[in-house]
Amino acid sequence: MKKILVLVMTVSLLTLLVGVGYAALFSDTEVATGTFTAGSIDLVLGEFDTSTGTFYADNMAPGAVYDGGCVELTNAGTLPGKLTVMVDNLYSGENGTTEPEKEAGDIGGTQIDVDGYNNNGGNGELWDNISIGFCLESGAGSHATNHHCDWDDTRFKAPGSTYDDYSSTYSIKTGFDYAESKAIVLDPGETVTFCTEIGFWDSASNKFWGGSYGVQSNNLAMTDDAQLDFIFGLVQVVQE
Repeated sequence: MKKILVLVMTVSLLTLLVGVGYAALFSDTEVATGTFTAGSIDLVLGEFDTSTGTFYADNMAPGAVYDGGCVELTNAGTLPGKLTVMVDNLYSGENGTTEPEKEAGDIGGTQIDVDGYNNNGGNGELWDNISIGFCLESGAGSHATNHHCDWDDTRFKAPGSTYDDYSSTYSIKTGFDYAESKAIVLDPGETVTFCTEIGFWDSASNKFWGGSYGVQSNNLAMTDDAQLDFIFGLVQVVQE
């Protein structure tokens, strides 16, 4: 019985020694720190004349097309972004009523419109005599830097339209992304130039590049002004 007890104690002691030996094997650990930083998309407008706004055309006359000015759009962030271009806050102003305006049927302080005036929809005496076009300078040679919307620049227009606001009377979409179908992506640090042009169409000839623009009497628009806002944006490009 004593021998059995000693044998059991010996086995237990060996088991204990084996456990101690396992815990004492060489080992080492290292720590790797993870740092994760969010990128950015930052659209910056180039400098412009704050006394007149970004885009401007003055003393316009029927039968002429005017360059309305340009602005640079830069992605100052660290991630690529898809460009969005929207129009909002359309406004028409009377600015007094001249004798020729009155003879054409104008009423002081009132915007006469053949469709019924809607200030938020861009209908009004001057709006119904002009069109506004806009583009990104992307043409060949001098067309890439001449600050004018040329035929080979990237022009924006509504679906189904032959021009940016072509219609029997003035119409431009608000709350609509004109750049959606263009899929224009600005890489970090990339700059593009956005330009505008305004056509004041002659109601006597009533021609609009092979089609009828349907403008009402030019005299109704004397001294009037028309305003709108361009809203530019960048939307993150989803990485695959």
